[in-house]
Amino acid sequence: MTQQQRTNEAQSYHQFGLRKVAKTKAPKDQKFPIGSRVKIAKDLGAGMSHFPSDKLATVMHTYAHAFGGNHVKSYCLDVDGHGQISWYEEHQLTLEEE
Repeated sequence: MTQQQRTNEAQSYHQFGLRKVAKTKAPKDQKFPIGSRVKIAKDLGAGMSHFPSDKLATVMHTYAHAFGGNHVKSYCLDVDGHGQISWYEEHQLTLEEE
């Protein structure tokens, strides 16, 4: 498979997930509802040192919501000043009080 084919396949899979999120309810076991404001932890661990940390973000969806299964602890966030980034783990997030 060429790089272009891999890119096309990834984009298609991503679009499938976004359509699913738009048409279905969030999983009932999801801790943070869509649209919630969360604070990302300062220390995300060595494996995620390249991710933005200590920032505010808006919950977009969980992996389970977009792609199925029961993995409701991985979140796609719209991180303030950075855009949409996946996948932050539930334990790295704190709900911001309004």
